[in-house]
Amino acid sequence: MLVFIASHSHSSQPSAHTLLHNTSPAAKSFFKPTQVVTMFSSPSQGSSPPFPSSSASSERPEIVIEEQHVLSQLEHTTPLARVSSKRKYLSRLFKRGPKVKKAIPNLAASSTSATLVGTDGCIQFAASTRNAVPVSSKLHSPLLAKVQEIPKLEYDLHALKLMRIADYKQAVYIDTMTKRSLQDTDDNLFPLKDKVKDFLASDTQVMLVLGDSEAGKSTFNRHLEHQLWQEYKSGGRIPPFVNLPSIERPEKDLIAEQLRIHKFSETQIRELEQHRQFVLICDGQLTSKLHTTNSFNRSGQREAKLLITCRSQYLGPDYRGLFVPQAVNKYSQAADELFMEAVIAPFSKEQIEDYVERYVPLEPRTWVKKDYMDKLEPISNLLDLVKNPFLLTLCLEALPDVVQGKSNLTRLRVTRVQLYNFVWHWLRVNKRRLQDKLRGDKLAVFEELLEAGFEQIGFKFQQDLATASFVHQDGRPIVNYINKHDKSSWKAAFFSSAFETSLLRDTSLLSRAGTQYRFVHHSILEYFFACTISGPIKNLVVEPSIIQVLAERAQLDSGFKDDLLAVIELSKTDVQAMRSAANAITILVKAGVRFSVADLPGNRVPGADISGGQFDSAQLQGADLTGVNLTKSWILQVNFTKAQMEGVQFGEMPYLKEDTSVVSCAYSLDGTLFAVGLHDGRINIYDTSTWTKTHNFQRHRSYVYSIPYSPTGYQLLSGSNDKTAR
Repeated sequence: MLVFIASHSHSSQPSAHTLLHNTSPAAKSFFKPTQVVTMFSSPSQGSSPPFPSSSASSERPEIVIEEQHVLSQLEHTTPLARVSSKRKYLSRLFKRGPKVKKAIPNLAASSTSATLVGTDGCIQFAASTRNAVPVSSKLHSPLLAKVQEIPKLEYDLHALKLMRIADYKQAVYIDTMTKRSLQDTDDNLFPLKDKVKDFLASDTQVMLVLGDSEAGKSTFNRHLEHQLWQEYKSGGRIPPFVNLPSIERPEKDLIAEQLRIHKFSETQIRELEQHRQFVLICDGQLTSKLHTTNSFNRSGQREAKLLITCRSQYLGPDYRGLFVPQAVNKYSQAADELFMEAVIAPFSKEQIEDYVERYVPLEPRTWVKKDYMDKLEPISNLLDLVKNPFLLTLCLEALPDVVQGKSNLTRLRVTRVQLYNFVWHWLRVNKRRLQDKLRGDKLAVFEELLEAGFEQIGFKFQQDLATASFVHQDGRPIVNYINKHDKSSWKAAFFSSAFETSLLRDTSLLSRAGTQYRFVHHSILEYFFACTISGPIKNLVVEPSIIQVLAERAQLDSGFKDDLLAVIELSKTDVQAMRSAANAITILVKAGVRFSVADLPGNRVPGADISGGQFDSAQLQGADLTGVNLTKSWILQVNFTKAQMEGVQFGEMPYLKEDTSVVSCAYSLDGTLFAVGLHDGRINIYDTSTWTKTHNFQRHRSYVYSIPYSPTGYQLLSGSNDKTAR
């Protein structure tokens, strides 16, 4: 039941209570006394009344009543459904009620506004947004007191709740499993949702959730926010999702900054900080000790629990110091008891099967669950590769193309790079979609892109955006673009309203939230930037996930490997190529490329990480190795003459592991072989380029205490405690 009361300032009106008294019981049960739409107008002389009537008494109020069976149906729906139904109800009424339609222009002329006030929300309609005045500022009736009984702040929170619930879109979600710490094994796992439930019910103030890249941290955070908003009731804990990279000053005004994003006023923010509790679901890399710097849970203000997710590879050995809250005073609860930790575990085979089962029905497909699992299992290491939701999704999208025409799947090797090449599949799908959708001038622009190579241009567009993100904002994933302020900046090349730009952006792996743009996953940003390595401008040594993608690409693409070697060679003569050369040699070492006997004099690779690399007998005289990490590298007979070695990290030298005591050892004269004499009389020979065992001799009955090579290097002499020389 909806009641409209139209009145003029110069006419006598029956009271709101009188009008409500004449409504049906069903209407009274659905719309409480506060649920009355009152439209006031003060028409100028000669203007028409808001509700024209054919009767002589045209200024009498009229009541528009909906059929009662609609109301009875609404009474049995959920609160969220009732809000949606009420909005549709109003829309239908305005569309088909001729008297209401005729009244709208007059309402606009007289700056009239109308507000529906109810327990489930507040819906305001203004015929003219420019002249609209909130009903509370014009309402002079017995309804005013009742309307003001429900604070506007709670309405705004309710609106935020509805918006966040509606915004949640997660096609496939399965429960995340965790372990207690980074040091724990994967033998004793438990659902993360249970751990979070314990956290919310306890006095613990900070919970840290760690995980590798693409482990599903953000997916879990958004699922948790959705769940908590669904459970939210008036006066309860407020559970905002906080994207830390999007907050300008998270170390000082975390709550206020997040509330400003959702358009709360400064007065509302102060009231919420002083009188309400929060569960802050913080997503992204941490830059400071948020709990302490924001003064949470002190002096009765800013009462908040923090759930923070972070990539495990960004944290040092003493990472807990960034998260454990400080005790207020010596009588307070111990700070460690205010902290909880969990580490996301990789998917198990059962979870992968569960994910595939939920994935298949999302779209019409020729494959069923069994088809996917039959292809996933035989491919070497593929199940190990896709043990997180993001890579698993990419794999399922790309798998039909990857295995097409392949008969022996056990010999097929799939890497992360091949999975990320799903972006080409994405571009092809979008190209077909646009061919059927565009018309006129827009179609002409699209056809020009087709002629120039749509997929290649779309790929380069995303490459350039990733590179620009690293160049202009140090790799921060979120780009904030407001056309009025940024149309002359580097951002306009990617986010302006020009149709070609808009077309390329819409077919890219980007997501948008208001004025904020980002790749759908941080690893996609890393992948596209990794594709620009031919001219890198950032020190990639500190970006292990990018290095990993590039190393796999070097293993698959010999041309790319040659490009990296050329960059290293260029550093001899071009000082500007030093950083690129350091990146290149780091990538090649991680790809398993050997530099034994390599001719590298004068190369400039400062800061490179070549730990574990093979450089035996390499020529590095005059090279710039400042700050290079050589931990566990093989550097036998390397020529370091006049090389710059400041800050070089040698760490622990590499070693061989035998199954009994080592009594003697010796290198061949050319350094290519290494002999080991053992306590049980055996002699093992190793190839120093790979450190693999090439020969094993059992010539003695007791330990071998001497094994020199002959001057020619073709013979090995061994002396033993068994009184023989062989």
